Amino acid sequence: MQAETLKKAKAAAFLTRVALCLLLAPAAALVWALQAYPPQDAYWLCFSLVIYIWPIAGILFVISAAFHVRIPKQKTKREARWRAAHGH
Repeated sequence: MQAETLKKAKAAAFLTRVALCLLLAPAAALVWALQAYPPQDAYWLCFSLVIYIWPIAGILFVISAAFHVRIPKQKTKREARWRAAHGH
């Protein structure tokens, strides 16, 4: 059980980091493109990267949320709030 939890936590961390890198990729491309192309072309290049890359990053964030692992401390607090709200 603990090995499976560790695998899920590693998968979630990996997917989250990949998504964050994809979110930052257009900014890095802009820094490069401003030196290689005229400003208007550089802005259009980065804008097109944003259009195609950010939805992929959003999908990766959603998938990584499915691998989220709750530690027992969080679980007990959540259950205690639920029980208090429902009169148990």
